[in-house]
Amino acid sequence: MASARPMPGTSQNRPVSMLTRRLTGVLALFVLGLLVFYLPVFRLQTFEITPTRAMTTAAIEAAVLQKPGDHLFQGLGPGLDQWLGLRYGQTEARLAQVFPYIRTVRASLDFPAQMRIEIEERIEVAYVSIPDGCVLLDKEGYALLILPDPPPGIPVIEGVSVRSLNLGQPLTVQVPDSMNSAVSLLGAIIDADKDTRTPQKLLSQVRQIRPLSNGRLFLTLVLPATGDELTVAAETSMDQLDDMLWLRFAMDQGALDNRGKGVLDLTGSRRIFIPDA
Repeated sequence: MASARPMPGTSQNRPVSMLTRRLTGVLALFVLGLLVFYLPVFRLQTFEITPTRAMTTAAIEAAVLQKPGDHLFQGLGPGLDQWLGLRYGQTEARLAQVFPYIRTVRASLDFPAQMRIEIEERIEVAYVSIPDGCVLLDKEGYALLILPDPPPGIPVIEGVSVRSLNLGQPLTVQVPDSMNSAVSLLGAIIDADKDTRTPQKLLSQVRQIRPLSNGRLFLTLVLPATGDELTVAAETSMDQLDDMLWLRFAMDQGALDNRGKGVLDLTGSRRIFIPDA
């Protein structure tokens, strides 16, 4: 009686077909790996960088850890969220360290052959005098740049003694509460200037901010219509933004012109001009 032959597709043929599929899969992965490693589209060729005021594109590119010709996967990570987002964490840290004007930075792989660098920039809004000149500050009190001479167009914060200064970090002063009051007022002024109902800006007319105690401040305002200086008493409070909005529109409408010497009191619930005796 003849022995039975294994039919095609039976279990005796399965080990061979499974081995073939595995070898094919390994070979495909190997070829894919070679392509990823050698193809030019996986090599860094260009940068796409957010335009900035204080930093040139060339300077940013020079500070990036990866250089043209490097593999796009080189430098990704090291954190899991950075790997998942295809971000270059060490390059982000490097750029933030080199450029004090950088508030936030995101460096990510942008296939093919490109790195995208997105930067949110700090903007100088005031300065503080120091022995060698002055230091520019943003609205959060971060030190941005040291200059030998005061810049035009932004106010000086008076009566603040600097204890230590590191560019890209908050300024350290003798009386932190005074600095905090000045920064809070600057923030309210900047927010008030975002209102689009009038083109006249408030920040550009402020010449001096002098913080006192208990959240009180004096600011010196140059009236655009007359060029006269007006002293304004303000305070850190929940109504600070409303006060700065009111001040901006009152200035724009000429309601503060030709008042003579005195103080415009915006403390508490008051909005009253008190002339000098």
